[in-house]
Amino acid sequence: MSLVQLFEEHTEGKLYKKTKLTRAHIDLTPFSVMKVNLAAQVFSNRVAQHMKEVYGDSARETITFITHMNRFFDCLNTRNNNAGKLSRNTDLNPYKDIHDPRLSYLETEFLGYLEQWENDVKERVGKFADAERKRMLLSQQTIHGFHITINSIVACVRYLLGKGAKFVNTCVFNQDVLEQHFGHYRHKQGAGDNPTIDNVRHTLNTLRVVGSVAVAPIKGNTKRIGNDGA
Repeated sequence: MSLVQLFEEHTEGKLYKKTKLTRAHIDLTPFSVMKVNLAAQVFSNRVAQHMKEVYGDSARETITFITHMNRFFDCLNTRNNNAGKLSRNTDLNPYKDIHDPRLSYLETEFLGYLEQWENDVKERVGKFADAERKRMLLSQQTIHGFHITINSIVACVRYLLGKGAKFVNTCVFNQDVLEQHFGHYRHKQGAGDNPTIDNVRHTLNTLRVVGSVAVAPIKGNTKRIGNDGA
């Protein structure tokens, strides 16, 4: 059973909606495919539960996949000490123990699920071309990305806790700041694909001056840090 079918038959046009699915989640554009919030709302317990109520065992594999992805997002999105308590979701609690079961889940159960999926496709009975079997799986780049992300996050959490950190929130492990910083460079250079060292130095000085007096956006997803570190 597909998410499109769930949306069109049981969500679209309904007065009371059990999920946050909208047409924007279904008809993706080159820009919207990069929005993590849309993916998080699709791979959520709400969608999994609604699909289970409507389709039952006929959508079992899709429900399993969504459930795993939902927990994957939660385990890698611990934000503060109170998030788990307020949401009644223990997966959002900060990491305080190197033997946290969530770390084992990511390493063994989640990655094991992907490996078993791949093995099942390889052993599936039938005359399927290699291209057809590949379409039954996530792309190799996606699987490789899961392995890199999970292994690095688990290693970082255990390292920090082992060195005396009282807790670790995994949401801080992201490259948004770097992407935003170098995005300014690309914006300043315009059509210039090969900036020189002088160009980069000039852009860096400009960003320093502007950043020191700029007012932080109200709806921004980052927080400017002042000279006092606050």
